[in-house]
Amino acid sequence: MDSIKSVDRSLRTGLLSDLRWVPWALAAYFVVQTIVRITLSNSLRIDEAQQFLVAQWLDWGYDEQPPLYYWLQYGVFAVFGTTLASMVVVKNLLLFLVYYSYHRLARLLLADKGMAAIATLSLLTMPQMFWQAQRDLTHTVGTLLAICLFLYYVVVTLRKPSLVSYALMGICVGGGMLTKYNFALIVLATFVAVLRHPDGLKRVLDKRFLLTLALAVLVFLPHGLWMVSHMGDVLDQTTRTMAEQGQGNKLSDIGNGLKELFGTGIVIILPTAVIFLIFFRTSFVQSFRARSQWSDFMGTILLVTLAILLAMIVVVTLTTFRDRWLLPFLFLAPLYFCVKLEAHGVGSAPVLKTFLYLPIAMMVALPIIMAAGVLFPKSGSYEHMNTPYRTFVEKVVAEEGREPAAVVTISWLRAGNLRLNMPSTPIISMDYPLFDPDSASLGDGPILLVWNERNGSASAMPGSLSEWVAKKYGPALANPQQRDMALPYYYGSDPDRYHFGYAWVYPKGK
Repeated sequence: MDSIKSVDRSLRTGLLSDLRWVPWALAAYFVVQTIVRITLSNSLRIDEAQQFLVAQWLDWGYDEQPPLYYWLQYGVFAVFGTTLASMVVVKNLLLFLVYYSYHRLARLLLADKGMAAIATLSLLTMPQMFWQAQRDLTHTVGTLLAICLFLYYVVVTLRKPSLVSYALMGICVGGGMLTKYNFALIVLATFVAVLRHPDGLKRVLDKRFLLTLALAVLVFLPHGLWMVSHMGDVLDQTTRTMAEQGQGNKLSDIGNGLKELFGTGIVIILPTAVIFLIFFRTSFVQSFRARSQWSDFMGTILLVTLAILLAMIVVVTLTTFRDRWLLPFLFLAPLYFCVKLEAHGVGSAPVLKTFLYLPIAMMVALPIIMAAGVLFPKSGSYEHMNTPYRTFVEKVVAEEGREPAAVVTISWLRAGNLRLNMPSTPIISMDYPLFDPDSASLGDGPILLVWNERNGSASAMPGSLSEWVAKKYGPALANPQQRDMALPYYYGSDPDRYHFGYAWVYPKGK
């Protein structure tokens, strides 16, 4: 018995002293998440569906989102096929790379390897990281990775500059701007933090910094030119989204913006802060008075970002701050907490052994919880993944006896799900007028119109579909016979049914 205890003690000591297993544990976690997602359902959530719709064509720009994630998904579909696995593997690989690069950055900033592990695994305590990012974020995941890589090479350049580090900084800036436009805030905040660093001004005045600027511009330039010609659409959609709660009164709107900013920010950070307080107790509170070179660096990034957001509220009167928009700034909080604790002289040794139980438990529980939400839905409260798109496609094609020349629907959620199940058929959505082939390109085959309600109830054909038909083929075909197909939900309960409205349009007759 004593020998068994001795072996167990030795294993634990090894695991705690050599934390190189952390990335491997995270890799295993995302492999499990990939398998669970692929086997669970062939229906898509909102952001997932957008990738299937937009990846039908290649362009320098698409909408208010930068195009890098679309380009990546387009390439993967082209090589490996337009399948659910092609989308899920990309998403989980990027998520793993976010955690891996975060860990590398933490090890660069922290002398204590245990603290680097705590900072990285603490991402699993942020709901937007362990839940929302896993379920439905795409472009934001790309931004998180770009931020980790950018900060890593900034720190490398501050410590030991080289031509390669300057070049990689520029590539990260250009690439980051192709993930989400709010990446620019991190670039500005980091620039201020660099200038405050003892060697920062020297690094900025280094002639190799010109390479950073040149590569950043070069990487972003093709999309930037597209953006200039579509600036009105990009800004209009972005500001409209971020001013949804505006009432028209300047002071009232500023108040709403401040309330949204701090309210959403607290929701993101609070669970992690509470966990740090539980494990580190008074040392966590006292650490905010401690300072070090890297705590000042990380603190400056967070403070300058906050200042920019406050200025945007006052100047542009932004009133809405969604958690996915703030996450790229606030996911740096666990790393900042650890840098502060180390500056205070607190090490990981007293808490690491106990702390590791939390992320390990999360990695075991999360795939089960996510699967349970789909496998055991409440009647009348189904998820997008319970919607029987594949069953509908199979039945409607069998009923007609042939596949449509094209499918036209109203939203990208429907369009993406339909394309997943008809990858060789053009899918047109009213949300994306940029992809709308002319009637000659569509040929003489039948056109399938599809619509449905989020709650699964039956509904009449939207007027936008009639207008599309009238524009393409004339008003005589704009009112086709409407049909309804009621199908059981995936993992649903009787008598619950999801209603698909659909109609066939025959440009050249049957």
